[in-house]
Amino acid sequence: MLHQILSIALVGLVYSTDWNYCQELCEQTEGCPNYKWGSYCKGNGVCFGLLQLTEDQYCFEPTDMYYSFDCNDQVLDPVPCPVVDKTCSDLCDETPKCKNSKYGSYCKSYVNQPGPYVCFGLYHSDGPHLCFQPVDGDCDGTPVLCPSQVD
Repeated sequence: MLHQILSIALVGLVYSTDWNYCQELCEQTEGCPNYKWGSYCKGNGVCFGLLQLTEDQYCFEPTDMYYSFDCNDQVLDPVPCPVVDKTCSDLCDETPKCKNSKYGSYCKSYVNQPGPYVCFGLYHSDGPHLCFQPVDGDCDGTPVLCPSQVD
């Protein structure tokens, strides 16, 4: 019962925070800040890799094997996050070469570089689809801003 109340309270908190919630938690969670992609809000409304240990403690599953082995999504609940109408993952699914790629696209910022958040690897192109740089190579065009940044 207490777990359910805490989950509901956390969901309420999440929906009142900004969309960068997952990465902010990542930066405070052991093993997450040094992970290549960090954490981001997935299309299903949970933070990539972040699981809830206690009310205010989290673990990061992709790197847990280096720490405690206690971070398991079969036992722990994923951390919920706000869901935007259309995510970078949605845009990736509409881009053939991105849809079939290993990592897809997600909203990110570049460390120590000012500027807006962008959808990893996605660029505007002259064609009917977006260009996906990891597969297409050099993409002429501007990076796709995260949908939540475009109002």
